[in-house]
Amino acid sequence: MRTFTISFAFMLLAGTLAADAQQCVSQGLGSLGKARAEIVAGNHAQGRRWIEQAALECPTSAVVLSRIADLYEALGDIEIAKSWRERAEAQQRGTPLKFQGTAAAAPGGTPGCDQLLKDGRGWVREKYAIVVGISEFRNQSYNLRYAAKDATDFADALQNPSIGRFRADREHVRLLVNEKATVSNIRTAINDVAKDARPEDVVVMYFSSHGTAAESDVANDDAKSGYIVTHETDTSNLYGTAFPMEELRRVVEKRIRACRVVLFLDTCFSGDTARSAATAGSKMLSIGINDSTKSRIAQGVGRVVIASSRNDELSYESKQRPNSYFTLHLIEALRAKKGLADITTIFTHLQRAVPRAVMAERERKQTPVMWPEGQRIDIVIGTAVD
Repeated sequence: MRTFTISFAFMLLAGTLAADAQQCVSQGLGSLGKARAEIVAGNHAQGRRWIEQAALECPTSAVVLSRIADLYEALGDIEIAKSWRERAEAQQRGTPLKFQGTAAAAPGGTPGCDQLLKDGRGWVREKYAIVVGISEFRNQSYNLRYAAKDATDFADALQNPSIGRFRADREHVRLLVNEKATVSNIRTAINDVAKDARPEDVVVMYFSSHGTAAESDVANDDAKSGYIVTHETDTSNLYGTAFPMEELRRVVEKRIRACRVVLFLDTCFSGDTARSAATAGSKMLSIGINDSTKSRIAQGVGRVVIASSRNDELSYESKQRPNSYFTLHLIEALRAKKGLADITTIFTHLQRAVPRAVMAERERKQTPVMWPEGQRIDIVIGTAVD
């Protein structure tokens, strides 16, 4: 899964704004020059990685955004190129695409959400969550220490009346851990939420497990998918026993009608390296979910994806406390403002706290990422329902 489009809004000091902006453009264009060279040489995967780097370095330059669109057109990704072209034009007009209250003036749209944005209705009718975490797999060699506890702790935070303010029942927070986290049960939970959720609602989805690389799929290249490893997953039969990320993309884009959907992925994403056994203390299997699928999930009105690590990094479990670093600090960010922090504030906390903690305890890099990038996202998970 995942190939590109990862960045976030850099907070610039006023006194260095001009210099930093120039450096941003220079760095972004430099990376795009390398991307073009790789694409011309036929190395499309490497080209996409350089595009991703440029998007991370300079998400606010109309010149850089336009060049990104050009390269996606060269790769044949016409819809993705169109999205970047719209961002470039909006940036040039001085009206960058951004989330406003309950919905986003972003390309894609979801039926009913455009009117919600137009009306400026900030209220939330109802909130639903699907929370999945697996520590104990049928194949015990996949086992993790804290993924099930991560999911349980996150679900508890959502149902806490002083934090998440979700109704404390299974209809509104569907928790699937260990042997309950099967492909069938995940699909049933999604189907139930899809039936219940309306445009005025908030839907939160959370997954804590391993992930598999698209390269591990036996399908033809244009049909390959990364997978979320479920309780019963057999890596020799991913299609039959794991949950496809492409299906998750379609669920978020098409099946769920809520105009505000937030997806948290506490898994590793290692698009470059496939490994056959778990790495101690990390959510590493034969993993890696590429950027293109996650960026497509993030398209549309009010769709947000926050992942625990970048493509070339692992996602670790804490040495000091019984949680992953990502989920530990996610819950901390939710609790800090009693659930009323917006998604951008939550992500900013994760982006600062997680790398610091992982480096201090493990001397490794782990960098949370968010799609869409470079935008202020005002969705508030802990908002009270109307």
